[in-house]
Amino acid sequence: MPMKSPAHPGRVIKNELEEMGLSVAAAAEGLGITRQQLYNVINGKSAVTPEMAVRLEKGIGSTADTWLRMQIAFDLAAINARRRSIKVKNLTPNAA
Repeated sequence: MPMKSPAHPGRVIKNELEEMGLSVAAAAEGLGITRQQLYNVINGKSAVTPEMAVRLEKGIGSTADTWLRMQIAFDLAAINARRRSIKVKNLTPNAA
């Protein structure tokens, strides 16, 4: 059963970096990205992209697939929270 409010993967990244005793600057350098990019992901302002997922896999651990699945779960939960506001007409095939 999916979680109702999964954490943004940035929270997990932040916890991992704290456990490793790494600053955002040091981690960003190691991952080959800017401090601002990492800061934005950690604070939920940016999503984990496929490239970022590969960098996290190589730098922190877990698989790129796991990082992307965390992001998708977070995104889908956010969309489901506003599901009623999404207006769509039921599509039916045209008669030929």
